[in-house]
Amino acid sequence: MKRGVRRPRIRWLQLLILLPFLVLTVRLVIVQVCRHEAYLERAERQWKHRESIPATRGNLYDRHGRSLALSLSTWRLGISTCLVEDADSTAAHVSGILGLDPRGLAARIEAARPDHLILERSAVVHLDTLVALCRHKEVTHEELRTRAYPLGGIGASLLGFCREDPQGRRLTTGLEQALDDVLAGTPGEGLVFANVTGGSDGRKELVRPLDGLDVVLSIDADLQAIAEACLVEQVAECNAAGGAVVIVDPHSGDILAAADTPIMADRARTALPGAWDNFCFTGAYEPGSVMKIFTAASLLQHAVIDTTTAYDCDDIQFDGYKIRNSESRDFGVLSFTGAFSHSINVYFARAVLNLRRSEFHRDLVEFGFGAPCGLKYPGRTRGSLKPPESWSGRSLSTLAIGQEMTCTPIQLALAAAAVANGGELMAPRLVKEIRSKDGTRSEAFPPVVQHRVMTPDLAALLRGALAQAVREGTGRLAAVAWTEVAGKTGTAQKALPGQGYVDGLYMSSFLGMAPASSPRLVILTLLDEADYAHHYASQSAAPLFASIVEEIGRATDWFSGVDARAGAVAERRDGSEAHQAPDLLYLSTLAAREEVARVGLNLSGAHSDGVVVAQSPSPGTLCPREGSIRVTIAPYSRASVATGVACPDLRGMSSRQIRRAAARLGLPLVTDGVGYVIDQEPAPGEPVGADGINVRLAARW
Repeated sequence: MKRGVRRPRIRWLQLLILLPFLVLTVRLVIVQVCRHEAYLERAERQWKHRESIPATRGNLYDRHGRSLALSLSTWRLGISTCLVEDADSTAAHVSGILGLDPRGLAARIEAARPDHLILERSAVVHLDTLVALCRHKEVTHEELRTRAYPLGGIGASLLGFCREDPQGRRLTTGLEQALDDVLAGTPGEGLVFANVTGGSDGRKELVRPLDGLDVVLSIDADLQAIAEACLVEQVAECNAAGGAVVIVDPHSGDILAAADTPIMADRARTALPGAWDNFCFTGAYEPGSVMKIFTAASLLQHAVIDTTTAYDCDDIQFDGYKIRNSESRDFGVLSFTGAFSHSINVYFARAVLNLRRSEFHRDLVEFGFGAPCGLKYPGRTRGSLKPPESWSGRSLSTLAIGQEMTCTPIQLALAAAAVANGGELMAPRLVKEIRSKDGTRSEAFPPVVQHRVMTPDLAALLRGALAQAVREGTGRLAAVAWTEVAGKTGTAQKALPGQGYVDGLYMSSFLGMAPASSPRLVILTLLDEADYAHHYASQSAAPLFASIVEEIGRATDWFSGVDARAGAVAERRDGSEAHQAPDLLYLSTLAAREEVARVGLNLSGAHSDGVVVAQSPSPGTLCPREGSIRVTIAPYSRASVATGVACPDLRGMSSRQIRRAAARLGLPLVTDGVGYVIDQEPAPGEPVGADGINVRLAARW
């Protein structure tokens, strides 16, 4: 009986022992067979996951290859303190790799427990260093893609920025936004494998990222810097609310510089409102009297006037309205040339009445006004030019003097470029070339002529009128002593929404070109709301133009070879007589004395015989009567150099300077590259052979 009782108990015990195995077996079948795919996917998510591999953003370069925007890889380095077993040991290893203080690092680790410790937020790390750090499971590293701007604030509003917000969204402005589809590239995809500690066990690339393309811009970084520096100075001088400068190559349509205010000294995120909005592309304003350039082109092209056609410029009464001149004085009867030089509103307002509305409107559109300029730039505007059927009875007259329409600084500069280059309207060019980082792909964008707007003869006539406006008219303060320039002033009263034209608020501009006979650059200078003492463009924008031309001539090669008006007597801006400082570089001491005496100046620093190797002030500077030019004399003579005794030191000189020096010394010169001399053969002081001097130049900044 007792034995029979035990058997059920044993069976129950056996069942209790077998039941877990049965449950585990069923569970195993479910996991391994029924839900195999689901659990496999879950496991894979734990030890590997897909991750986007960012593409390297393309770089931006100026026309000479100078870096404007670069993509850099930096690393955020840290220590996961919860994985640190021995703080002293970890600190000793990591500090040895990163060059940190081991005691200090150990203390930081202990203080941070159990939180994550950041060692470097944005470190540039060598590959070997990164590999060494990866051997320590407690060390964390996160790659960061950053955008660097080597020139800092120069061209900031033009280039814009590219950065990520806290949510990882890409934010762009300026050219970074306009060219984003070219620069951004296409992200790739990879598998990231995790080890048992949760750390990374490497990554397998599934789809290779396609890096963004590099872009070579038409911008000249030197001209951009010059434009910004001169603009800041003149805005302060004239107590203006702001301003802008556009520099264009008239023969290619290349936009070389586009500066506006506020100018940023650096790229701090606390920049002033509007700092990232470049007025040269996005701002439209009534141009005022600079439009008389294009009114004159239309009048002369349709032969409704010639250069001798005269009008009574004191007759301000028109059919139901009045047009007044900016200066309240009598001009009497003037021909085209005099009226253009003195910017007489009445003359052009009356002459344009001989044109049909459709003719004048068509001519303005041909110059690019009221039409898209063809640039891909965020926030760009086409300005405004109403169709002829909506014009009022006075619209012909007011449009002729730059009212009842708006345009951008870029549109004005490109229209003037047609006058400078002989009559062809060029398409604006901001991008010269797009190329891949490995050099296997390249696409160049040549200059494009949109259409011809005038004959070469008419363009030459207008350039002559513009030159006379600088010599004798409202543009006198735009003149420089070393070459003739041409241009036109414009002082436009500002209109505010809901208020109309406001007394005392003006946009002052000067639209000019240099040199006048064969222009290489077209420059528009603009000042917004200068104080009353400077509100006329002749007092503010014209001197700004002169400052920019002077600085370009001094610091760049854009005017290399331009015929100088050596020794010209000019008028300083304070009204006193002045003389242009002659170019004394590489003249003998005796020749330098003779040259300085010839122009009525004095020479200092010439205490020995030799060759002038430096002078102050620079050639072309206006000096007061009987002022002094200080020179530095080298101990070798021109004759000794020419006979092969010693080679001058050309290192650091621009191509313009070395060509001038070689010509004066009578030496053959062979150049390689562009920019500034970084190497020469023969070396300074060595004999110059029959082959002359070989120099290597580079754009070094």
